[in-house]
Amino acid sequence: MAEGRRPLVIRFTGGPQAAHTVKGNLCGRKVTHVFSSFGSGTLLGVPTLYRSSALIDPICLVSEWNVLAEKGVARPIFDVSRSPIITPYDVEANRNDAQSRSDGTCGKGVYFALRRSQSGVCYTMQDDPQQILDGVAAYYKTERYAPYDEMFVEAFDKIRKGAVHLEESDFDDLIFESTQGLLLDADLGFVPHVTATATGLNALERAELVGADVYLVSRTYLTRHGAGYQPTPMDGYDLMDEANETNVLNEFQGVFKRGIFDFDLLNEAIARHDFSSYSQCRFHWAVTHLDVVRRNGLMCYRHEGEIAHLPVLAKDAYREVAELFRAKCNVGLVNLYGCDSPEGLFEQL
Repeated sequence: MAEGRRPLVIRFTGGPQAAHTVKGNLCGRKVTHVFSSFGSGTLLGVPTLYRSSALIDPICLVSEWNVLAEKGVARPIFDVSRSPIITPYDVEANRNDAQSRSDGTCGKGVYFALRRSQSGVCYTMQDDPQQILDGVAAYYKTERYAPYDEMFVEAFDKIRKGAVHLEESDFDDLIFESTQGLLLDADLGFVPHVTATATGLNALERAELVGADVYLVSRTYLTRHGAGYQPTPMDGYDLMDEANETNVLNEFQGVFKRGIFDFDLLNEAIARHDFSSYSQCRFHWAVTHLDVVRRNGLMCYRHEGEIAHLPVLAKDAYREVAELFRAKCNVGLVNLYGCDSPEGLFEQL
């Protein structure tokens, strides 16, 4: 980001099911934080703005705010006034729904809150918290539960006092931050194992993408939480990185799964999202966890139905990984960046 320019992170999709791990320096200390409700630029003081196409859970937001305060970010700058609200009753309905658990869910209530909002029972931070709880409880035909209500109202009040008004036009650089993978897109993903909202460029207006730099991110191997696609493991190919892994066993998603990289799956995502039609954008790729393939001495991957191996013997060989992505990925890349998992410091490859 050029010096003197004002950046703004815009959350335009999804909700608190996001989990973006950022490692950085804050007040001279190394800090690791998994961003869920706040934009991933928060450690650098970049404000977060929610559009009406993304959802917030006041309880989740305040819980993360408290964690950030413990790490030295006492007052993150944010505006969530336009965003539909997730309540504890949406979360409860989500977690008790057998179909959702079968299809795959984070248990955060995002789909249920979105469906309720689209039905006309929609609330934002502009509404009265008691009226919100009344309306949502009535929607689900469930009794009010005092502990839920107390947590919600307390979080709601803190957000109202701490949020600020932000306008996109007041900033120089808009950073649109998605929440989940391309093949979890509500319309373009592998149904029924999808999320509630769009996850790619299809959630933005074409005019907003003219001249845009689009950064696609992947590991050097595949991961999966929840139902649906099963990554392909390989004997002797060690993809465990427990010292740096933030994904853990989840009650609603089950075991965190790993497998070899699949260029066929990647290109399916590129085709479904029709990236070839976004000629006005510049595409870049960021590859993380390069140290994992260096530790193995090779990168295993699938392409055109066949499993292949790329030797990776030294850090300089990361350029070979970059060339592999350029060759196998069905989208033209301007730049390709890489980083090891412990550091998170991207270098151009």
